Amino acid sequence: MAAWNVGETRRLIEQVFGRDQLYKAKASLRSLDDRQIYSRIHYQDATAAVQEFVERHLSGEASLLLDVATDEEGSTEFNYFLRKVGAYLTACVQSMHAMPDILAFAIYYSLGMNLSARPLPAKAVSAKSVGPLLVGSPNVSDLGRLLTEVSTGGTSAHLAAIANKAKHRSVVFPALNEDWSGERAKRHAVVFEAFEYEGNHYPQVFADEFLEAEYNRVSPLVNAAGHAMSAVLRERAK
Repeated sequence: MAAWNVGETRRLIEQVFGRDQLYKAKASLRSLDDRQIYSRIHYQDATAAVQEFVERHLSGEASLLLDVATDEEGSTEFNYFLRKVGAYLTACVQSMHAMPDILAFAIYYSLGMNLSARPLPAKAVSAKSVGPLLVGSPNVSDLGRLLTEVSTGGTSAHLAAIANKAKHRSVVFPALNEDWSGERAKRHAVVFEAFEYEGNHYPQVFADEFLEAEYNRVSPLVNAAGHAMSAVLRERAK
């Protein structure tokens, strides 16, 4: 699918609803792109930090993570390295976690849903509240399906648990895992360790595989939702 033309969507909002409505919608429309860019930047920073540390300390055949982590001088640097990677990955997770609610906000104001007789207060606009309104309405049910898939599909529940636990309770701290079997393509990989949140168990996952898969799942859905918004607006502009 071609890239969503956000400029066209903005022009259609103004054409259908006026400049004041465009003002309400345009920041969230921009933020859909911003949050994806932030996610990529934080992920790339984490990847670069891991690569640099591994090449400097763990590239030799006899180099073991255990030796670096327990050496008096090396342990200080290792702990700082883990916190730096944790900061990048937590920021990446939080930007990705923000996407469904930002998409819901963009849809709600782009389609003028706030102009209804009983609008939601801004603080109540979320994927959870807007999705059912779309699914139950003619001509926008496909958009509701896309929003629901963004917010509930794939590993979104695991991602949300990492983000919410870090926000409200404690950071799901990453660990550097070392493969001694020789069977893995990369000898060293960062993992999000297993944890419990709100009565649910979330298993250990490799951070790169987990984040790449979820990003690659959500990004085309957001693009499709943008196309769907424009299609609804074009119809209303006739």
